[in-house]
Amino acid sequence: MIFGVVALIVAVTAAWSARNRPESPPDMHERRAVQEQLRPVEGIRPALPVTLPRGYDFARWYEHEVSSDDADSEFVDEMTAAPAASWSVYFFPTDGPREDGLPVVVVCVQKPGIKDVLCGEQNDATHLRRQLGQNDVLISRVSRGRRDMTAWRDVELTTDLNKVTWLR
Repeated sequence: MIFGVVALIVAVTAAWSARNRPESPPDMHERRAVQEQLRPVEGIRPALPVTLPRGYDFARWYEHEVSSDDADSEFVDEMTAAPAASWSVYFFPTDGPREDGLPVVVVCVQKPGIKDVLCGEQNDATHLRRQLGQNDVLISRVSRGRRDMTAWRDVELTTDLNKVTWLR
């Protein structure tokens, strides 16, 4: 009888622990994890490098913005996403950002024809302006590190996750 009660307590405790364990964050170098994050958001898609410049790791953070042109944008919450007017995707150096190393880079794509400037307007040594189809792209250095953005100047960009070679 006591053995049965102990076994029941152990089973209930194990089930409770498994149910209440915090989920681990998604593995963002997995294509499926990125698709799941992007799925609920309609509108423009993020601009991603087909291949990463040497020294950079997979994208760790994807963030979208809505435009004030969208009349419903102020009523949107985390559960109900308005169409994205821009996406910013953050790329970290493989060995982390360092003063003498590669900087963290953000690739921001913005839908054309909206009044908001969601990606910025800079165009200097640490900001590269590009086009992807009709969309405006701004590639920015957002941490300390080398100012040279040459590796990002000619990188091929896509919105098609199936073309991204660094996603598994």
